[in-house]
Amino acid sequence: MQSIISPFNRKAIKESFGRAASAYDAEAHLQRWVRGRCIALAKQCWPKDAHILDAGSGTGVLAQEADWRIAGLDISFGMCEFARGKHDRVVNADAAAMPFADGAFDGVFSSLMLQWAGDPAAVWREMARVLKAQGRVVLSTLAAGTLHELRQAFSILDAAPHVSHFLEAHEVLEGAATAGFSMVAAEQARVVEYYPDAVALMRALQSIGASHKQAGRRKGLMTLRQLASVERAYAKQFGNAQGLPATWQVLYLVVQKK
Repeated sequence: MQSIISPFNRKAIKESFGRAASAYDAEAHLQRWVRGRCIALAKQCWPKDAHILDAGSGTGVLAQEADWRIAGLDISFGMCEFARGKHDRVVNADAAAMPFADGAFDGVFSSLMLQWAGDPAAVWREMARVLKAQGRVVLSTLAAGTLHELRQAFSILDAAPHVSHFLEAHEVLEGAATAGFSMVAAEQARVVEYYPDAVALMRALQSIGASHKQAGRRKGLMTLRQLASVERAYAKQFGNAQGLPATWQVLYLVVQKK
């Protein structure tokens, strides 16, 4: 498979997650739930004394929730600064160019990071490089269909991307296979959260650093009239008694280095 270059703005990713660091743990409900499922999968793969890389470690909470010897890596300096309050083995670096020796880790844990990578294929190659022979990656990522309601509501304004692009599940699987991994387990879960209005959803996304970060995103603020149009379209197409739904398509993978 050819390298799939995601049009994400790396500078925007660093800055948005850095701004979100202090409030992230309190606001990141979906992330906490997904991480818990990843930990459950990982416990079937690694003993307690395993040396594990947490790729996209964010605020460093995995070090508090698991018994492995964990080294964290995150592209956001702000996240790394916050994580160092929990443990000191945190490196500020890009997962596509990891500053670790070949075969340095028994396993790689990565929860909801891959979807923000500028070059997912490079991240898979680096994970394979830093793993020992037969080492496993336990990973979750957001797949196509995520936030499709918000995307469709925004389409009434123009054809510009207003919601981040997410890879199809088969593209993620192909990236792992091309990097030299064999499949151990895969599952996909659809998670739906509800918000009182579109503004509340967009504020929630901003609070966890997950707002739109594609390089070609529309510049400037929406007018109140445009925002009202999006709100009406969202409510008309998807609203129900619970509010406005926001769908997350979460892909879980366990893969092993060949």
